[in-house]
Amino acid sequence: MSIYYVTVGKNEYQIEINGKQYKINGELVQAGLVALKERGKYLLNGVARKTEIYIESRGNSQYTLNADRRYAIAKVERSNSRRGRKAKTASSGSLTAPISGIVISVHVAPGDTVETGQVLVVLESMKMQMEMRSACAGVVDSVNVQPKTQIAKGELLIKINPQEI
Repeated sequence: MSIYYVTVGKNEYQIEINGKQYKINGELVQAGLVALKERGKYLLNGVARKTEIYIESRGNSQYTLNADRRYAIAKVERSNSRRGRKAKTASSGSLTAPISGIVISVHVAPGDTVETGQVLVVLESMKMQMEMRSACAGVVDSVNVQPKTQIAKGELLIKINPQEI
């Protein structure tokens, strides 16, 4: 069995691979990834449908993922490279732009209560749209962007006061 830790944005997932059996955060997943002839192109066979996904190495264990008009950067670490490192228990409430682009939509306002994984902002870069999700549950403290504005990589988009909800 192989164990990997995959970080996408501020979300981290534990992936267990045992032959053709896959678990994400301990939950069994009925899916498979098949390499296609074109370099970096794969077919993700899920229960509901099949999805083409493009994976490109960026070096330093980082990969660019493109699927269904969504774009993400993932960092992949083997479990043995993480010895002595504790799993994240609390997340920062700062949502920053992972890339430069244009804000397409903002789904929250100051004072709104949000859940972990909730879509907060949609960004567009290089004709690809990316949903920016909350890394923690809490209350929105500030929204620093509005639709149709250009943002820079690392710019603070939304500040959340993390809380138990």
